[in-house]
Amino acid sequence: MEKEVYSRRNFLKGAMAGVAVGAGGGRVWADSDPAATSAEQCGADWERPPKQAGNNLNLIVIVSDTFRHDNLTCYGPKWLENLETPNLDAFAEKSVIFQDAYPEGMPTIVIRRTLYSGRRVIPANYYPQHDSVQLPGWHQLYNEDITLSETLNESGYVNALISSLYHQFKPDRNFHRGFHTWQWVRGLEFDYYGTSPHGLLDVSDLVSSDYLARSPGLHRMLSQYKANRNLWKQQGESVSQITAQNAIRWLNENHDQKPFYLQVEFFDAHEPWDPPQRFLEKYMPGATNPSFVEPPYDTVPLSDDLKNRFRANYAGSVNCVDYWVGNLLNTIDQFGLFENSIVVFMSDHGAMLGERGQFIKGPDKLRGQVTHIPLLIRTPGNQYAGKKVPGFVQVPDVMPTLLNLLGLKPPSRVTGTDVWPLVTGETSKVRDSVVQTYGWVGAVRNQEWAYSEIWKPEAHQEKYHVAPGAPLDTYKPQLYNLEKDPNELTDVADKYPDKARQMSATMKEYIASGKGITAGSFNAKPSLDTSQGRNAK
Repeated sequence: MEKEVYSRRNFLKGAMAGVAVGAGGGRVWADSDPAATSAEQCGADWERPPKQAGNNLNLIVIVSDTFRHDNLTCYGPKWLENLETPNLDAFAEKSVIFQDAYPEGMPTIVIRRTLYSGRRVIPANYYPQHDSVQLPGWHQLYNEDITLSETLNESGYVNALISSLYHQFKPDRNFHRGFHTWQWVRGLEFDYYGTSPHGLLDVSDLVSSDYLARSPGLHRMLSQYKANRNLWKQQGESVSQITAQNAIRWLNENHDQKPFYLQVEFFDAHEPWDPPQRFLEKYMPGATNPSFVEPPYDTVPLSDDLKNRFRANYAGSVNCVDYWVGNLLNTIDQFGLFENSIVVFMSDHGAMLGERGQFIKGPDKLRGQVTHIPLLIRTPGNQYAGKKVPGFVQVPDVMPTLLNLLGLKPPSRVTGTDVWPLVTGETSKVRDSVVQTYGWVGAVRNQEWAYSEIWKPEAHQEKYHVAPGAPLDTYKPQLYNLEKDPNELTDVADKYPDKARQMSATMKEYIASGKGITAGSFNAKPSLDTSQGRNAK
């Protein structure tokens, strides 16, 4: 059996195969049959959120993709001592700092489903689809999901989404549901924004010929990115700048439209790590081409020079995000919005930066560098300013927590928990452990241990052509003692088999508890009332 290498390229290579399988046999790798799931379990129709009267505070949520928690001073020593994030460090000083925040389902789109709906997605279902990414849980919101924007819409909010996360605005995605206005900021990664010739562009300024040859599909991606960059460079130095300026422009025009909800999604600091020269210069003075903007998803040998370049590129990208988020925060301050708004900064996940020879994220990297995220919430009057709040929090908890702060109740479909009692001291914890899945690999952690293994072997076997009953050596279970090894660098699964079995059981118990809950439908049932719809008020 061929050893599996987890990489973006393998996801891309499998994309068309996955679509073909779906078209030929209609295969759905799911933990429960969506057609057999009862309406009581997952809901069959979208239900209009009830009209509520809250406190009319504004809500501003800022999300930066692939932003490590230890980019910020409030989470302890930074991964790079001279990393500059002055704007977000200052924001943290006046915010509540959740110290133990983690995603649930991963990665990007799966996380947004939990963020926008407040609903768990584990165990995730796999639906072959027209997308370069073929992963369980990677799909649009279900028809019956009720989003934060839809809930606030019924409470009289003006809702706006400004996003450079191109996965959100692919043709079949629906993450703009419930927003009155939305703006897609184009041009990152595989977004088909610019036109790259069939012969592909010269990318020798981005990567060396040796690096290009070792990664199938990389030339195509970098060619598309370069064509995109040729367009967005006409608007600004980075997509972060364009995203921030669009959000600032919206605030200039709408800051007095009270109450309002503004969601700003920065796809940076997601790779390609291609920061403007003025930011890169701080971490690699005199850096020259090739710029090596795309680190490897595979775990492969790299020279120290190349590792340092990837780290400098990421540091410059983070610095750039902080600078432009800072401009947005300054605008919020200038309009006095901190006095009548809940303002949030968070990430979806982090990235490996050379730890254990790995970069970026992936199913084989479900460790703290990837899964531990920043979550900062600033409230009017700077209540609890700078308070560091321990206790496990997950992304599905964000929606009910924010609704509580707005004086509103969450929809009945929300499975997340209002975690503000952790802040007020009413409780010391809301859960003992957290579980994440990425593809068919799952992870669980408590305060002492972190463990990961393949959570759905039969799906993993089929995806990677493993014979039934054959060893799943594509991913060996991993266990880390967090008290002795907080950076999760030494796997001790063989040394503590009983603890590994115990953690595995905890993970499987959580996954099993979601069966029948995480399925859903993509199409609404026909309404009997064709004039206004079943749920018209």
